[in-house]
Amino acid sequence: MSGPAEKMPKLPPLKFKWTWIIAIVATTAIIVAVLISTYYPGLPDPMPVHWNAAGEADNWEPKSLQTFVSLILLGPAIILLTLIGSQALIRMQAAHITDPGGARTVNEAYRTWWGLHSAMRHLGWYMFAINLSVMVLLLDSYRPAPSTVGIVIALGGLILATAVFMWIMVKESKQIEQQYPKPEGEQGKTWGIFYNDPADKRILIDTGSGTHFTLNIGRPAGKIWAIILFGAPLVFFLWLIIA
Repeated sequence: MSGPAEKMPKLPPLKFKWTWIIAIVATTAIIVAVLISTYYPGLPDPMPVHWNAAGEADNWEPKSLQTFVSLILLGPAIILLTLIGSQALIRMQAAHITDPGGARTVNEAYRTWWGLHSAMRHLGWYMFAINLSVMVLLLDSYRPAPSTVGIVIALGGLILATAVFMWIMVKESKQIEQQYPKPEGEQGKTWGIFYNDPADKRILIDTGSGTHFTLNIGRPAGKIWAIILFGAPLVFFLWLIIA
């Protein structure tokens, strides 16, 4: 006869991290103002709207302030919407951890909540770093004598921010798992946001929270999908630069 079911905790809702959203808007506004006041008046007509990997303009449009501002704001707008949407999704997931079909144990509930809390806490500065890399690239591109320096700094910043973000997420995930351990047999099978068990034939793994899944990078197909899903944004960013 099984014992009484564990009483699930009442988990607090996760709050939006407005600080980094405001920071992205503020830094973007400052850099846009600099570009408009400093670089726009000196642009030729037609003006450059795209540059190749060598920093040379390879596409042109009739000069207009509307086109100029639209091109500048495209990247930050995508980044800002991604951050807001991601925070909304994380917040929604956290609100349903203990719903029927969700976490099965108290440890699982706390482990999931703290994992989402960690993601919410670090996502803001990561997206801010990405936006700053894009802004640096734009500043360099519109200089009177653009070079590859901006591309190197932008890509370097993007790669560094991604590496630091992943390192922090893996580190905190391990700390959370130590405090709220998984059942015996499941311990040590996570690597950051991923599941890692070569003996498990599943590719898509239910995290046990009832709200989201992860990839089993212990299987070759899992590694391929992880590379596709997380490498695609970087490839797209590179394509925007050199296409």
